[in-house]
Amino acid sequence: MQWHGENGTVPTTTTHNAHSSCHLPCRTATNMKEPVNDAQLRRSFKNKTLQNSLFASYVLALILLVSSHRALYSPANKEDDKLLSVPFPRRQAAKGGLPPVPDVVKQKLDNGGHNDRNNDASGGAASTPSFPLPSDAVPSESVSPEIILQPTYGSHRPRQNAVFAFAEGYDLNVYVTFIESLKNTGYTGDVVLSVSYIEGMKSGVKDYLEWYSQQQGDSLRVISYALTWECYKKSGVRILPTNKEGRGSTTNHGFSDCKMHGLYSDGKDNNLSRAEDPREARPVATARYELYWIWSKQYHENSSILIIDARDAYFQSNPFNFRSSHDVGHVHLGDVHLQMNQQSYEECTLDLFEENYEAVNIAKSQFNSRWIKTAYGQQTLKKLSLKPVICSGSTMGTQTAIELYSVAMVAQFDKTKCKQVGCDQGFHNYLFYEGGLEQYLASHSCTINVHKQGDGTVNNLAAMRNSPLRSQGVLSNGKTRNGAIDDTIIVFNHDKSTPSPVLHQFDRDNELKGIIRKRTSEMVTQWKLSRT
Repeated sequence: MQWHGENGTVPTTTTHNAHSSCHLPCRTATNMKEPVNDAQLRRSFKNKTLQNSLFASYVLALILLVSSHRALYSPANKEDDKLLSVPFPRRQAAKGGLPPVPDVVKQKLDNGGHNDRNNDASGGAASTPSFPLPSDAVPSESVSPEIILQPTYGSHRPRQNAVFAFAEGYDLNVYVTFIESLKNTGYTGDVVLSVSYIEGMKSGVKDYLEWYSQQQGDSLRVISYALTWECYKKSGVRILPTNKEGRGSTTNHGFSDCKMHGLYSDGKDNNLSRAEDPREARPVATARYELYWIWSKQYHENSSILIIDARDAYFQSNPFNFRSSHDVGHVHLGDVHLQMNQQSYEECTLDLFEENYEAVNIAKSQFNSRWIKTAYGQQTLKKLSLKPVICSGSTMGTQTAIELYSVAMVAQFDKTKCKQVGCDQGFHNYLFYEGGLEQYLASHSCTINVHKQGDGTVNNLAAMRNSPLRSQGVLSNGKTRNGAIDDTIIVFNHDKSTPSPVLHQFDRDNELKGIIRKRTSEMVTQWKLSRT
């Protein structure tokens, strides 16, 4: 079919000057050829349109590439990420306690890379992570494995609060400092300890633990698990009780990779036979979280639990009676505070405690940097480099929160296989900042509170060791807030009037360590006299 003009004839050629344009279809004196049919015209139009589209796409892609490059390396953008790239308490928003997060903040968070592995393809909203139970690693053909580990001394009281600690291989003074200082605060709940196998206990330790396990009524009770670890040097050589390294501590005081058999049943013999440890040998500082998970399941959901290092902790007041006036109603994330609903003490909460942010952050600490890089890689370390260090040696919460937290910590070893001593602190920080711990807890109606150093129940002191604590105003002069003299108080929180309930890492300061050692000597004497 020929193309026709308005009168049905082939149009005559017109001559255009240099400024005229020729719109399709058009024929000039220089291109006058055979009449062009409809198919040819459509093909020509389509080809030119495609060429124009490809060129426009190329230009647009180039613009976007340059823009993203400038945004990535812009100092202003880095500063914004520092302030805004933080997890938000989404549980309150879901319950109506907080307004929805503004879109601009959501976009900033997404661009900052937080939980990008959990974003769905439909819109970037963070999905809820899930972690397998520690017992799921036990191979079983039919019956699900059950917890069969039993305490060596004492028994749990499910409706009491509890303090958990790994305390393997220590001498009597460490146990006395830990337990007697806690008892002197008026605490009457449980203390649950992982300790050396009985034959390896230091002098006086067995009698001390047995005595406290037999306490009745409304008094502090110690529940001890005397475990036999199967431990190896980094070279792979087994550490035996007869080895030099194994005398009193087959775990080599935490520096060996170990297995612990018999935590679970193996599904055979009516589900009563002991299962071999399904995990490869790992540092006890990592393996202990499996114990914490097992212990947490012995308590009622309304119980509160403190996980704390035993060797360097001293109690000034009952940790379960303390609520910081500064941190109630807030979540602290570095230099950003986000308003939260007021929480009743019975609600499911997890409390985490920072190191001193002015002294150290993740990038400044070669240890914390190495743990995160080893477990999760350089890119994750880069994201977390300016974040405050959160101490894994002090964690507190209600029973459900501690149970969930322990599950997530065990899962991090299964995921990373990080065997460096201290990787548990890398797990701890990654879970909060990047690993979805907040969303995981929120899916079980739990929240997280992160306390600045010197504001919460536990005062982590190690990062302040570059100068004496007294010169920093941390050590008290013995006066309470009403001006009375009270020599039992050593350290106040940053408000200079509230005694820190728990002093963690007290041995980093020589003066403080000397004060507590003197008190320990007095407490040992008092305990021995009480037995005569």
